[in-house]
Amino acid sequence: MDKINIVVCSNDTEYKVALKNKLVDENIEIIGYSDVEPSAKVRILGFVPDIVAFLVSRIDIDSQLMDFIEDMNLSSIGAVPIILTDEVNVDIVNMAAQAGVRQVMNIEVGAEEFCKSITKLASKERKHSVAQNTEKRTRSKVYSFFSGKGGVGKTTLCTNTAVALASRGKKTLLIDLDLQFGDADMALDVSPNETIVDLSRDLNGISLDNITSSCTTHPSGFMLLASPSSPELAEYVTSAAVKSILDIARNYFEYILMDCGCALVDPVITALENSDTIFMVNDVNILSLKRAKVCLNVIQQLNQGDKARLIINKNLKKNNVNISDFENLLGIPAYAVISNDFKSVNSSLNNGQPVVVYKPRSPIAKDMNSFVDKLVLEREGTLANDKKSKLRKKNS
Repeated sequence: MDKINIVVCSNDTEYKVALKNKLVDENIEIIGYSDVEPSAKVRILGFVPDIVAFLVSRIDIDSQLMDFIEDMNLSSIGAVPIILTDEVNVDIVNMAAQAGVRQVMNIEVGAEEFCKSITKLASKERKHSVAQNTEKRTRSKVYSFFSGKGGVGKTTLCTNTAVALASRGKKTLLIDLDLQFGDADMALDVSPNETIVDLSRDLNGISLDNITSSCTTHPSGFMLLASPSSPELAEYVTSAAVKSILDIARNYFEYILMDCGCALVDPVITALENSDTIFMVNDVNILSLKRAKVCLNVIQQLNQGDKARLIINKNLKKNNVNISDFENLLGIPAYAVISNDFKSVNSSLNNGQPVVVYKPRSPIAKDMNSFVDKLVLEREGTLANDKKSKLRKKNS
């Protein structure tokens, strides 16, 4: 059976911890948390979960909470709402049923019983979707590209990934979060009219319309939310703004890429915490090796260590530092290895065209396309709709 994804909606930290401790089934996973607040709807819908667990005290279960749950219309995305509380009675069960809640459980329910109930609920919902001939929307994915060392090729990898995804027909957003010295717009040869600063300072707030209007559309089809035009403007981009952008963008874009700067400022930390995967990008030298360990330690201190993936960029076959040195030091395997091809990359940058477009038959372009194929396969489970990828492989 496929993974069962849960989003937890609660204001109580103890309840959140209690629920997490019940997940003894490896097929059940918490993919996000939200407080019980108006903005929760946008956040939850963006995650596209199988189960939404509302963890609330009995005294907080009232008609207002039920209206809140009902207004979410979770059935529209194939999600099952449940409630866990400290006391279950007939009135609560009846009230919950009228709001579309499938099950009410005591927060003290045993781990095995909880997992069995969740599995049964998710299985019924999936069978119902098949019977109704409805296809569950695939959850969007947020990727951060991060490194503690400059010059490792984060921007090159990020921009080429965005172009390759767009060429496959994927709705893609690239956010340049190198807030002081970002240059994704230059690498892509585009001139943004607005940047992430304009979006963050918009008096009308952050909405999908405001996000798209603040972006620049690349000829390949993806959208770029550019970094501030000047370093001193970085202070206007807050953690709250970054979180809101991601929560809202998840509902529209299939893939969200963030080119994070080397500085661990609050907005970057928020980006890492709200990512599904953190790609630690490194080139093969002793300085990168040292910084990679430091970066992994920081990510683990943020309790995001399970999201970390290793990318080796500018790989050289004959070198004193090699891939196994990174894998052994960090304790994680290389997720992707990108060839070193300075000439092709430099030429593509100077011409304002990503290398996957400028020199599609080069080894580095093939490595990057293989990396993108892996991302698509992991998220969607198939490359069947990737006609361009098939044609490319046939001709290579």
